[in-house]
Amino acid sequence: MDTDMDGQVNIELSGDEMSAVAFILPPRGFGKPVDVAAVKRSLSEAGVVFGIVNNERIQTFVDEARLMPVDFLAASGTLPGHGTDATLTFLWDRSQGGLPKESDESVDLRELNIVKSVSKCEVIARKTPTARGAEGETVTGRKVAGEWGAGVAIKAGPNVSVSEDGNEFIAEIDGSPKFTGGVLSVDPAYTVNGDVDYSIGNINFAGAIEIKGNVQDGFIVTANGNITVWGNIQACEVASGGDVIVRNGIITRREGTVSAKGSVYAKFIENSIVEADNDVIVERAIISSSIRSNGAVMCSSKEGRITGGDIMAFQEIRAKRLGAENETATILRSGYKHGDYIKMSEAEQKLEKVMLEMNGAQKSLASAKAGQAEAAAELKKKLAQLDAARIALQQLIAGLRVRTQVNPFATVKGEESIYPGCLIYIGGAKERIAKELKYATLSSDREGGIALSAYDEMSRSIKTVSVGAKEKKVSVLIVDDAKFMRAKLRNILENGNFKVIGEAEDGSQAIQLHAKLNPDIVTMDITMANMDGLSALKALKKISPEAKVIMISALAQKDKVKECIVAGASDFVVKPFVPERVVEVVSRVASR
Repeated sequence: MDTDMDGQVNIELSGDEMSAVAFILPPRGFGKPVDVAAVKRSLSEAGVVFGIVNNERIQTFVDEARLMPVDFLAASGTLPGHGTDATLTFLWDRSQGGLPKESDESVDLRELNIVKSVSKCEVIARKTPTARGAEGETVTGRKVAGEWGAGVAIKAGPNVSVSEDGNEFIAEIDGSPKFTGGVLSVDPAYTVNGDVDYSIGNINFAGAIEIKGNVQDGFIVTANGNITVWGNIQACEVASGGDVIVRNGIITRREGTVSAKGSVYAKFIENSIVEADNDVIVERAIISSSIRSNGAVMCSSKEGRITGGDIMAFQEIRAKRLGAENETATILRSGYKHGDYIKMSEAEQKLEKVMLEMNGAQKSLASAKAGQAEAAAELKKKLAQLDAARIALQQLIAGLRVRTQVNPFATVKGEESIYPGCLIYIGGAKERIAKELKYATLSSDREGGIALSAYDEMSRSIKTVSVGAKEKKVSVLIVDDAKFMRAKLRNILENGNFKVIGEAEDGSQAIQLHAKLNPDIVTMDITMANMDGLSALKALKKISPEAKVIMISALAQKDKVKECIVAGASDFVVKPFVPERVVEVVSRVASR
């Protein structure tokens, strides 16, 4: 026979003390059930003083607990508020072309088309500092400070000074403003008040160039700064050390190339070759062109479309419509820097040709008749030459493949449609579109294939960070037994302005590489084969007590993280990675 026992209440607090769960056990036999007062008394004994649910809600669960065990959220804390991010406002004179639209590390000129001059002593940019969020409170009444907002990456470059409070940026000369890679500068500008034609000749200028007409066929325009063209770029060569901004179109008929160390902006691009180290932003259409971008290729106005040609971008390719209803062949490659990728593609094409020639020569040699010794000798000689070429090309391709950087976050986005006829490459995966995709985003999946998800117009980019008072490259050694995770972390760190100097697959290899490379920071995965992260941390701290190690953990590894902190870890980052969090933690540890 069961012993009589009163109902019981147990209170369990979450690790961050932001919630308290009440567990109620029913009475046994003729024991007394739990009442509201007992629950509140248990909460008080557990130190819970804030965010307690009302008596009516407690009573509901108390009634239910007369017959069966019950657990419920008895108290909730208030999370600390998110701070206000710093903002950066550019103050170019609206009457001279409009205000540029800021987007993280660059200025979006799609709706502006042209950056005009600024005057000496004029405030050309203003920064609003970060603010802290509202204070939070745990269920135990402990106050939690609000989070600071994110800063903005901006530095005064040539011909720009900063106010004493660091919030205003002032032009030191008359000229053309430029904001690239977080640096604001003013270039002396050269203006052509018409076309680049026989009355002007070729132009090679150290600063920025403004052309108020067209660049006509056959001419060459080069500049270290921005090149702004009010008309069209025709069949000519245009090369900029900054941005190329074209108010109308780029129509080179593939008889010239437009290239930029910064970004390229245009109303349309047709039958042209365009290369940019940053973005290619087009208002209306990209038609039958070869576009190579180490940033993003975007064509997102109401009529924005990319049709035909071969488009390559490191970060993303985005348009309202990709391809065409008539299934125009359109190649879209996302995830590679174009320089090494093009070299690798060319080498692979040469290798394919060599292999075909070798196959033909081998067949000819096999079918050679007796008495054709001279022909057979020539075929053997040719085969030896082809085999040597094959080995050299395979070695070249292997080297390029190692050097070629793959962006695991690369995407192809169709805001309205991606039509059949589109051939999509993302990283090493390939997908031929068989039927129309609506409102689609294509990206890499964990298995190295291509994943389909809904269209998302927001693109995350990593902000450049500063370490101490002076921006510098912090060296990092990545330790993880998963190649995919190493690639993800490398991309985040390099986009965050850190220098990855090595990768290790396990703890023992990490210790060897640390002694050889002496990195500023080590990122160490906890769970690895051979030698796990915790063991490697302990061994590394014994050899190099000053080593700064950031542990990489999964959400379920809280106990291991505590062990690592006790063993000397500087901080930790949780998987799956949030790029901003990774950059924040590495920056903080590097500045200690």
